Amino acid sequence: MRMILSARRHHHLVRVSIFLIMVPLIAGIVGCGDGSKSYTLTISSTAGGSVTIPGEGTFTYDEGTVVNLTATPDDGYGFQAWTRDIQDIADPNSRATTITMHGKYSITANFGQTGPPGPSVP
Repeated sequence: MRMILSARRHHHLVRVSIFLIMVPLIAGIVGCGDGSKSYTLTISSTAGGSVTIPGEGTFTYDEGTVVNLTATPDDGYGFQAWTRDIQDIADPNSRATTITMHGKYSITANFGQTGPPGPSVP
């Protein structure tokens, strides 16, 4: 009988020990986030150029991050403007500008031909 009570007591101590170890581990995992928000920035371009910085596609940034934007026109094209979600772009008419991340944005770099196409070379 004494052996059975001892085993029960040992079992209880193991459960309490596991509980006391798990509580701070769970609290640490839950508290790992710094509470900052992240937002996506989707970048595209029209025909006649591309966005070289940071590139085209979807990127994730922390709230308040200032992202450099550079649009590069192809030969025979010029940059016209950034369009779509442009409220936080520093200068929507400049091919090299910044956007401050305060939400989810989709932006497009727009290009237009600068003159008549040259003669085709065989």
